[in-house]
Amino acid sequence: MTRVDRAAEGRIQDDGEGIVEARILDAAAHLIAEEGFGRLKVGSVCARSGYARSVIFQHFGDKDGLGQRLVEHAVEEFTDAYSEAVAARTGSANATPMDMLRALLDIIFELIRTMPTLNQAFLALWGDAAAEYSGLRGALTEADRRFRFAIAQTVASGVADGSITGVHDPDSYASALLAQLRGISMQALIDPDGVDLRGLRAELERSVDRLSAGFRGSL
Repeated sequence: MTRVDRAAEGRIQDDGEGIVEARILDAAAHLIAEEGFGRLKVGSVCARSGYARSVIFQHFGDKDGLGQRLVEHAVEEFTDAYSEAVAARTGSANATPMDMLRALLDIIFELIRTMPTLNQAFLALWGDAAAEYSGLRGALTEADRRFRFAIAQTVASGVADGSITGVHDPDSYASALLAQLRGISMQALIDPDGVDLRGLRAELERSVDRLSAGFRGSL
């Protein structure tokens, strides 16, 4: 064991496994947001996080493993933030399917507005997955499928209890809504001055409101 490895091992013991992983993921997220996943170097993650290569390989296996774990971490963080958005909208009341859809817009547009580093990194990883070969395509595909399934289940629940009308295929609706939200996120990241987030949010909120069985809109 080298002196560097011994120092890293000592720091891991001092920091704790959870803190080690969090610092490495944070370092990777910043670098991916700045340069993209393709240009990410493990050495740069080491320099930014303060941990040796051996520590990163021990925790994540390789660069793709690090990227896959970052995808999982982003999903976990989003799930927690979404739960908080639902609670903020409904208080102590049980959330209805319409509440959950509206809360989804709340958290997505908040993330677009603030564009935290982890969100930027996730969008960069998602764009990288469009390449013919990407070690992260599987992880991102699974994340998107789970997201679409959750939206579809919410809509299907509303259709079943009569609170949502006008949706014939919840799965297709979920795909369309995710495509809109992801597209808006990418536009806001690439051309923030060219995107009217307030107007876009209002349009999407109206489209969601129209799903409500009690909706009475004006022409």
